[in-house]
Amino acid sequence: MELRQLEYFAAVARHRHFTRAAESLYVTQPALSQQVRRLEAELGLQLFRRTSKGVELTAAGADLLVHAERILAEVAQTRADMDRHTGVSRGVVRVATTAADAPRLPAALAAFHETHPHIQIALRQGSAAEVIALVQAGTVDVAVLALTDTPPGVAVTPLADEPLRVALALDDELAGTTIALDQLRGRPFILAEPGTALRDTVLTATQRAGFSPLPLFEVGDPATVRFLVREGLGVGLVPASWLERPGPIVGAADLKDPPRHRLSLLTPSAGASPAGRLLHERLAEL
Repeated sequence: MELRQLEYFAAVARHRHFTRAAESLYVTQPALSQQVRRLEAELGLQLFRRTSKGVELTAAGADLLVHAERILAEVAQTRADMDRHTGVSRGVVRVATTAADAPRLPAALAAFHETHPHIQIALRQGSAAEVIALVQAGTVDVAVLALTDTPPGVAVTPLADEPLRVALALDDELAGTTIALDQLRGRPFILAEPGTALRDTVLTATQRAGFSPLPLFEVGDPATVRFLVREGLGVGLVPASWLERPGPIVGAADLKDPPRHRLSLLTPSAGASPAGRLLHERLAEL
């Protein structure tokens, strides 16, 4: 019986699905299935019962899961204790975010890697709903996400907020000025994707200003927003950091009393791994 087999077994037990377990471990589904089959063969027991929706634990599997979780926790703690003696941190830290909420994340991950070169970083991007589900399932250690509400099953650490700015074509008459939001009435908007906090913030702000935006595009990637704005296809109400990154050159206008955009760090309610806690400390500086 190998630690890797126990890790793979515990992942399948947690997700009740081989494919989702493989994705969470960043391995192929056949490789994971092979290790579980070897574990079952070695024990002479069936650990999972296959169903139309995934798998269920057998009685033997449920008993093994108790032992596996305890063993894996002990191993993780032992590694962390030994790393403190050597001054070296090891392990894997898994991060999730949306494309819209990640402008500053790559630089932060690069800085973390420079400080902790022995920690492997795994990054996944998805929709806001997918990111929350990954944290709730304990599949990732830390997520960076803008929230509308606090989801159950996660711990939330708010980060500093930033103002929204208006992204405009360079030759737009409003570029370089400070405007009231209602001056954008009647213009086509490039909106964030449905289900995102940024979209909700923009819709709330425009409705308070007495109008609803005309959404011609729904885009989650900051660079794509700037391409569309540059071509004169609409205006964007975006976090200031979107306009600070390298990319297509666009104009910008400031807003009087701008709405704010706040990112948060999400961690599983059960807590992150030692490597996850180190990354959480670094990302809290975003």
